[in-house]
This record gives sequence, C-alpha cells and structure tokens, in this order.
Amino acid sequence: MTKGLYWRLAWANLRKNYRVTLPYVLSSTGVCMMFYMLYALGAGIDRDAMYGGNSVGAMMELGTYVIGIFAVLFLFYTNSFIMKRRKKELGLYNILGMEKRHIGRVIFAETLLAALCTLVLGLSLGILFSKILFLALGKVLGLAVPIAFLVPPWAVGSTVLLFLAIFFCLTLYNVLQVKLSKPIELLHGSDAGEKEPKAHWFFAVLGVVLLGGGYYLAVTIQSPIEALMFFFIAVILVILGTYLLFMTGITALLKLLKKNKGFYYKTRHFTAVSGMLYRMKQNAAGLASICILSTCLLVTVSTTYSLYTGLEGIIHDRYPRDFSITLRAPNEAAIEAVEAIMEEEAQKLGLAPQDAFQFTARYWTTARVGSRLSFDETCSNTYAVIQACTLEEFNRDTGRNETMAPGEVLMADPRGTYPGDTLEVGGQSFSVRRIDYRLEGAINSLIYETYALIFPDEEAILSVLTKEQAEDLRLNDATHYFYFDIGEDDKELKAFSNAFDGRVESDFPKAGVEFDALMTDSAAGAREDFLALYGGLFFLGMFLGLLFLMGTALIIYYKQVSEGYEDAKRFAIMQKVGMSRAEVKKSIHSQIILVFFLPLLTALLHLGFAFPMLQKILALLDMGNFQLILFSTLGCVGVFAITYFIIYACTARTYYKIVEQG
Repeated sequence: MTKGLYWRLAWANLRKNYRVTLPYVLSSTGVCMMFYMLYALGAGIDRDAMYGGNSVGAMMELGTYVIGIFAVLFLFYTNSFIMKRRKKELGLYNILGMEKRHIGRVIFAETLLAALCTLVLGLSLGILFSKILFLALGKVLGLAVPIAFLVPPWAVGSTVLLFLAIFFCLTLYNVLQVKLSKPIELLHGSDAGEKEPKAHWFFAVLGVVLLGGGYYLAVTIQSPIEALMFFFIAVILVILGTYLLFMTGITALLKLLKKNKGFYYKTRHFTAVSGMLYRMKQNAAGLASICILSTCLLVTVSTTYSLYTGLEGIIHDRYPRDFSITLRAPNEAAIEAVEAIMEEEAQKLGLAPQDAFQFTARYWTTARVGSRLSFDETCSNTYAVIQACTLEEFNRDTGRNETMAPGEVLMADPRGTYPGDTLEVGGQSFSVRRIDYRLEGAINSLIYETYALIFPDEEAILSVLTKEQAEDLRLNDATHYFYFDIGEDDKELKAFSNAFDGRVESDFPKAGVEFDALMTDSAAGAREDFLALYGGLFFLGMFLGLLFLMGTALIIYYKQVSEGYEDAKRFAIMQKVGMSRAEVKKSIHSQIILVFFLPLLTALLHLGFAFPMLQKILALLDMGNFQLILFSTLGCVGVFAITYFIIYACTARTYYKIVEQG
C-alpha cells in the first residue's frame, strides 16, 4: 500500500508540474534518440565497401561521444531548474509528516518514471527514424552507400546503460539535496534568491585575459597546421573567459548602472537591474551556457556547410583535368608504352584524350627563411613545396624556348609569396628571374607556398643536394606526369580508368620498360572520396547543430519559466504599491531583451574572432574559397539569429503568462 502511494505521488507530481517536467522528458528523449541513431548509423556503415568509410565511421563515433557528454551536462543543468521549482512542494511533504527517506523514495519513483519514458520513447523513435537517417546520409553523400538498417544490440545496450547511469546520478544528487536541507529551507527554496554578488575584479581581469588570449591565438596564427594544433586551446580559453566575464563583468556593469541615478531610478530600469542583480550567479551561468552553445552551433554548421557546398570547387582546383598518370623514374620505353595504352583504350571506348599535358619534375618539401630554402624542416614556420626541373625538360613540356644566364634560375610563383630576387639553397646562391607559368596538378591544392624552379641542367639540381639527401629523398629521380580530359561524364571516366589499369597490369611486365611506380588518379574517384568525407562532416555538423540548438532552446525555456515564477510575486507586489500593468510589461520586456540577446551578440563576437583560424583549418581540407566561407558563415548566422528570435518570442509568452497569473 505504501509503495503504491509513492508511485501515485510520483505520477501526480509529474502531471501537476507538466510545464517543467514535460519539456525535460521530451528533451531527454530527444538526446537519447540522437545518441542511439548516431551509434546505430556508425555500426551500419560497411567501412570497407564505402569510399571514405573509415573516416565517416570515425566521425559518427566521435559524434556519439559528443552527444554522450552533452547529455550528462544538459540533464544535470535542467534538473537544477526543476529541483529549485520543486523544493516548496517537497518541504510541504516534510512539514506534513513525511520523513526525508520517504521523500527520497518519491524522488526515486519520479526519476525512474522519467528514465523509463526517456528510454522507451527515445529507443522507439530512434529505431523508427534510423532508416530515414540512413537514407538521409546517402542523399547527403550523393552515393548509393552500403549502409545496413540494423538494430545493433550493443547500441541499445550502450544507450540504456548511459541514460540509466545519468538518471541514477540525478537521483542521488536530488536525494542528497533534500537530506541536507532543513524543512524551512525546502519550503522557501523556490522563493530564495541569491545574494547580490560582489564584482570580483580579480576574476573579471582573469576573464579578460583568458578571452583575450583565445582571441589573440585566433587572429595571429598564420600556419594552418598551428591553427589546428592550437584551436582547442583557444576554445578552452574562450569558454573559461566567457563564464568568468558573464559572472563578474555583467555584475560590474549592473552595479555601474545602479550608481547612475538618472538611469536606475526609472520604473522599467529599476526592476530590471535590481532583478538581475538579485540572481546574478544563476543568470551568469545560464547566459554563458547559451552563449557557448550558440557559438558551437555557428562554428560547427558554418564550417561543415562551407566544405559541403565548396566541394566542386575543391575538385576543380585539385583536378583541373579529369585524369592523371604518375610514372616514377621511367625510361623512354615506359613513357611511350603509357602513351600507346592511353590511345588504344580510349579508341576502344570511342573516346579521345583532350587538353593533354605532360611534364617531368621533382618535388622538394623545404622550409623557407626569407630567400633561403632549407631541407631542415624544423627551422621555420613557413614551408614551401618546390617543383624542380631542368631547362630542357621545361622547354620540351611547355613548348617554350626559354634561356637563362649563368648563376640564374627561373621561378614561377603563382601565389606571389616569394619575397626577393635571389635564392639560396644547398649553400649556393642564384639570381631569380620570374616567369609566368601555372603549376599543374595536385600541388595547386596544397596549403604551403608553392614554386616552380627551373635549373640549367640536372647537375645543377643535384649540386644543391647532398648525396644523402639525394638518396634518402630520391630527389634525383624525375617523375613523369600525364594530365588529360576524357569522356563526358564520370561513368565514361571510370570505364577508361578500369580499362587502362587492366592493360598496365598485363602489358608492363615487359623487357625494356623500367620505372619505380605507376599511379592513376581521376576526378570521378576523388569526387566519391570527398563526398564521403565532406558529406559525412556536413551530416554530423547538422546533427550536432540540431543538438546544440535544442540545448539552447531548452536552457532559454527553463530560464524563462524559472524566472517567471520568481518574478511573479515581485511584480504582483510592485502593482500593489502603484506600478501599472503597462509599466510592469515594459520592465519585463527590458529585462528579457538585456538578458537573452547578450549571449547572441557575444556568440557573434566569438565567431568573428574565430573566423581567421577556422579559415586556416578549412585550408587543411583543401577549402580555400574565402568568399564561399564568408557567405556560408553569414548565411548560417542569419538563419540562427531568426531561429533565436523565434525561440525568444515563444518562451517570452510563457514568461508573461506566468507573471500575469502570479
């Protein structure tokens, strides 16, 4: 009988407090569903059969960790709002004769009911929508991806274990709060505000220093590799600085406004400023959380969307021609054999190579210090990739008739990054004469500085290298490249690629054909690889963006509801002492505007400082289109700002209703 009473009380409490418990259960259900779906999606991908399958699977796995951590933080955060609202009710139970251990059993029953609803609804909806999710990923990737519709037992088990563990910890936390509180404290717990905080200037200065340090890293780092290395350090600094500044900086600002008598002693300002100071610690944590979640959403969605929409531009830059053949250290017989197979297989398919270009070159990776190139790659933060060839090779491949004076080298610098007219490499100095020449092939997609150097002959090339360098790096082995367009679409290109590869395997083991390695590459194959990688990133970005948006909306909602109940009595008293209904509404409006649009403005400031670093990180993924990145980011900001305003408008209506009812 007693046990039944606990369950009846628990169910009645959940129904009675539906305004706070229903969003809590629905949001936890949404997080549970997302965790399961992403886990099942990763398990259903055939990593061996799918282009980029390992990368996409790893991204899905990373997403489950992110959602798991988010679930812990988010559910504990929202639980704190609910417990503050419930303290008066629990205090009444205690005063009416229910012992704290009995209250603990009611809390346990409530939490277990919430956990069961979360798991049943979350797993059911997750399984139901998994197939839609799989089809959506295939649509995003633009491929018939081999993804099986599975209900993996370990995915179900991991979801159940994670959320049972979270709700178990929440139960212990809530029971401990009740046990350590006196009955009178529980009775007035929901009405107790926080003391007016002091403006701790030490923490305010520390917040400025941390935030400034994160901003400094973001805008001063020039190397894309360093940007990737220091990105998470900058993120941590910005997060810590944001929390400290919201907790101390806003307090200092409100105290300054309070000292301004002309501003403070106005009806709408007096109640707003005093109300925010009254519970500043709670406001600061909530506002900082909204700001951080908003920033994460904008960064995640804008970067992954930029990559996905810029895919074709990346392919075009990396593959200006459809097909490429790389022949390492070939003799003349090998080059002639490749040309013959190209023509024969193209003719069989009714195709013809077009816009063909061949060239011979050697590639060096060096560090550039001023006008000196060094093979000691640890001596500089500026790296350069050199395409080196002899004058004879250059004139033969390009059809030019260039000449050079003694002690001179020709240089093509398509990006205009080389600083002088002299060059020092391998202990030798050369005068530089610049020529107009566009480098060919994948070198154009590199994030490093790129140059073409034309030396008088092969002896001049080898003279700048030590014997060990020439042997270890094989810089004395010239590589021959074939670039050409063929076919009208990816289907014809793949057919030619398969036919060519088959002929090479059967015909090249012949006497007189010598080479170290032969590699083929095509825009069609690269497109599938890039779609798998960037499409998977975009899908995960949208998924996490939705998660961050849900977190932002729920925190705003709970802040509005929690503060609505707190403010209802204050504004009722204000009306009794002479404030009109219109004045109350104006005061509410000014407070909400100040509170809820400050995180959005701060998030936009964070994004603005992070943009240079994000641009460099995207360059590591071959995304160098500044305009596309900028417009994608601005578009994401616009959509989010509109969504944020809609969330604000909807939650503000709830706030007004609670205050007016109070």
